[in-house]
Amino acid sequence: MNTQRIVIVGGGTAGWLAAARLAAALTDNVVVTLVESPTVPTIGVGEGTWPSMRATLQSIGITEREVLKHCEASLKQGTLFKGWVNGQADDEYMHPFSLPADYASLNLADWWRSRDDGHLFCHAVTPQAAVATANKAPKQFGMPDYAFALNYGYHLDAGKFAELLKHHCTEQLGVIHIRDDVLGVVSDAMGAIERVELANTPSLSGDLFIDCTGQRALLIGEHLHSPFESLRDTLPNNRAIVTQVPYGSPDDEIASCTLSTAQAHGWIWDIGLQSRRGVGYVHDADKISEDEARATLLTYVSVSTTAEITSSLTTRVVHFEPGYRPEPWRGNCVAIGLSAGFIEPLEASALAMIEQGITTLVENFPANKELLAPVARLYNKKMTAHWASIQDFLLLHYALSQREDTSYWREARSLERLPQGLKDKLLLWQVRAPYHSDAPRLDELFPAASYQYVWLGMNGQLDRVLRGDCHDRSLGAERIDRVLHDVREKTLQLTQALPTNRALLNALTQ
Repeated sequence: MNTQRIVIVGGGTAGWLAAARLAAALTDNVVVTLVESPTVPTIGVGEGTWPSMRATLQSIGITEREVLKHCEASLKQGTLFKGWVNGQADDEYMHPFSLPADYASLNLADWWRSRDDGHLFCHAVTPQAAVATANKAPKQFGMPDYAFALNYGYHLDAGKFAELLKHHCTEQLGVIHIRDDVLGVVSDAMGAIERVELANTPSLSGDLFIDCTGQRALLIGEHLHSPFESLRDTLPNNRAIVTQVPYGSPDDEIASCTLSTAQAHGWIWDIGLQSRRGVGYVHDADKISEDEARATLLTYVSVSTTAEITSSLTTRVVHFEPGYRPEPWRGNCVAIGLSAGFIEPLEASALAMIEQGITTLVENFPANKELLAPVARLYNKKMTAHWASIQDFLLLHYALSQREDTSYWREARSLERLPQGLKDKLLLWQVRAPYHSDAPRLDELFPAASYQYVWLGMNGQLDRVLRGDCHDRSLGAERIDRVLHDVREKTLQLTQALPTNRALLNALTQ
């Protein structure tokens, strides 16, 4: 077979992660070249990953200590939501990465919904909620790279992560790196991309092109005209005001989960890295001005830091149109990253979708031109299904809210916004809790456990007339008592034995 030439246009996390996975997996007869502009900055909004990133890093040969040392990274165990239900002081719940105890064969959510004792589902069914909210780490001193006591992903500096990937690609994996501006894209008589014209370098020909040019979508959008499907009619947000907040002291605790705090016209993410926090206000720009959004963000920050630090902060605005391309693979061009789509960072799906796209490409890499079309159809079908899954899961957070304090929340939680599939699930969950049949595919982005955490975290309680008291008997009270007792015991053990996130990161990076 002739050598295949893969040309990646655009760097950032999407471009360099694609280069690393392809170069590491396709070692025979494949040459990977990445061209990126020296003048176009990466957006670098996404700083949260899913646990899947651990396997991704292992597959390309990067150690965990490298990531922690070079990317300001910390360990993430899920997301803590505040103010999403009713905005009261005690309004909070967690979506942890660990599954509920005995999840494969026991639906604790169906039993839990018949209770009304004030406890949180997430704390009853896994030790992770207590461990993470105490800022403890998910692993012990001395554990090998990527090993864990509790499942985890990362918070990281996206710009530094892209730099680490670049060095690894060029120094260890043989990726060719060209720094130049793309002036034009040339297709052959059949419409396939033949080459890209560069400003200061000879034109770059290829067999497969990967568009990682961000929201500009230079190849897939501007040149090949693959349509973009907006989701602004269902998801409310299209803007973010972001800032970086230094810690007041080097010994300040590092949060072990993403904090998502609802606001009048959106929500604020708060991510703890090693030397700073990344904070951003995601909102609907039609409901609030840029100045009001910035003031809301700074007011939030001022509660947890000094007036001197707050007054020194700089902010920037990130524009985005929530949506995706139903055809991210057209001809011999694949869009990965923002060029393929972006919704909002509520459940940190941006980097996860980059991973999904690259993995699907690697697993189905077309060995010849005859395989391009069937692989493209498979790829487009799978990625479109993933976008629909993300849309449903994010909308669930809004649909279950009871907030009516602003027009933003009244509109965001409207059932009229919901796709029919999510409406059907909400109706079914009135008589039974989410479980395996709600996420039947092996490659589901969100298992039914994720729906359980959000559904029961935000309400999920049935009227006593509807629910009765049958669930304890039908599921076996003795088994449930034993399982929950084991969770309590493990929670006590882990909260005492595990170090803080800060202590573990100091040990691993110094």
